[in-house]
Amino acid sequence: MRLVKILADSVQIRTDLSEFQDIRINDFLSASDGTASLVMMVTGLTDTDSTERIGEEDFLGELTGVKTIDCTIIGSLKEGRFVKAIDVYPTTCVEISRIRAEEFEQMIVGDTAGSFQIGAYAAYGCEAWVNGNRFFQRHACIVGNTGSGKSETVAKILEETAKLPGANVVVFDIHGEYSKLSYASNIKVGEDFHFPVWLFGFNDMVTNILKIREESATTVMTALRKAYYMVCPEGKENKPSYFSYQRLIQVLEDMDSQMVSTGEYYKIGDKAGMPKTVKGEYNGKLTGTVNLLKDRLMDSRYSFLFHGEPQSYLYEVMEAVLGAEKPVKNIDLSGIPHDVALPVIGAITRLVFDLQRQQDMDRIRPVVLVCDEAHVYIPDNFQLSASQRRMVEVFEDIAKEGRKFGITLFPATQRPSELNKTIVAQCANFIIGKLNNENDKALVKGMLPDGDDQIIDSVTMFCPGEVLIIGDAVPIPLKIKVELARERPISRTIDFWDTWSQKTDYDISEMVDRYL
Repeated sequence: MRLVKILADSVQIRTDLSEFQDIRINDFLSASDGTASLVMMVTGLTDTDSTERIGEEDFLGELTGVKTIDCTIIGSLKEGRFVKAIDVYPTTCVEISRIRAEEFEQMIVGDTAGSFQIGAYAAYGCEAWVNGNRFFQRHACIVGNTGSGKSETVAKILEETAKLPGANVVVFDIHGEYSKLSYASNIKVGEDFHFPVWLFGFNDMVTNILKIREESATTVMTALRKAYYMVCPEGKENKPSYFSYQRLIQVLEDMDSQMVSTGEYYKIGDKAGMPKTVKGEYNGKLTGTVNLLKDRLMDSRYSFLFHGEPQSYLYEVMEAVLGAEKPVKNIDLSGIPHDVALPVIGAITRLVFDLQRQQDMDRIRPVVLVCDEAHVYIPDNFQLSASQRRMVEVFEDIAKEGRKFGITLFPATQRPSELNKTIVAQCANFIIGKLNNENDKALVKGMLPDGDDQIIDSVTMFCPGEVLIIGDAVPIPLKIKVELARERPISRTIDFWDTWSQKTDYDISEMVDRYL
């Protein structure tokens, strides 16, 4: 056996075919020269024809050929314990051996206080633990193809976290997957939980609910702002201040039909003695906007926005989102239109972040925001509108500063390459399920330390529920089979062929009624 190449993050070993006959990809090896010991993962195997021999002095026994083993350096051993840091590299004169199951368990075992078990290491069968402090305090991200088991993994983490009496987790649940968890308060936005339009603040109400682009509708924006301050004199454009939506419509209607006196009077004719008038500044220019506001009010899908709750309702909303009744608060957005669900996420996030910054540091109660399908509302796109940019900036601010105020992010996405790069770059821990897309894998690789990025290619062959956890919350980056939570999310793959094999009557009219 001979170590023929050693780099900062990889090692190449050359040996005869009779040695390590059963070595496999992803197996762990140790290499020690008596002073330094490396822990390595096998990433490549090459068998060479028997005529291609290296020196007879390099081998004992019969030469039957040459085997080259390529390895990625994972970390090192100090006093028999695995550490990710490498202080000293060995020379090329080393002793290389397989790491067996009992050695592996002894290598990573440690104090599990402050940790939760997420599953078991697939190759060795021993328990896999995640340090709770390190996982939540510096942002984490879970990625994987659709059907790779992201929701099941999130449910397992939520279930373990919910065992803590003071846990405080807010889940943005676009599809209602976590709505049935007994340890979570399910806040189903819609008819069961109103979200009045004034909670968005003026700017986001105009651009996200009314869909008026500030950049291209200067006159309309000026009129809306003027009407807003007429009905809400104490209002602040980026903070939730109560106002009457119906009153806003009335003021805009008056502006749209306003006639202004010139100060002169008709001297003759039928109008003799009557004041002369001209069209007001916005006369006839707001008809479309008024109709838009009325259409929103009449559309039953948006009725939860227009129930007229007073300013004090803000206290009820934030008590529901941040209160201590249950450790997990699930914001269920599955019952409202998608175009409103995303602004609701932005508005709640901004409120939570603003309130966290107001807390006394010695009494702060940390909160984690679990962002399901995060790439949808925290995208990496420079063509965003002003309102979309404001929402993304809230999450960016949390990613950069939230740790100081006890608020961190846990985004989940099937397209990490489309997720905001600032947020991905701030994540200290990654849970990586099956990933096939090369752009997605490249993005994840670019965020990882040297060495860890080489093992990402293995996730292409993962089964649902198998993940890599890379970061300072776990002792070693090795495939983990996630243990199913006792309470599982409502997330399943529909068996199309089996379903189609049974004749089923569908009530189309009921479906249309729900849509309307």
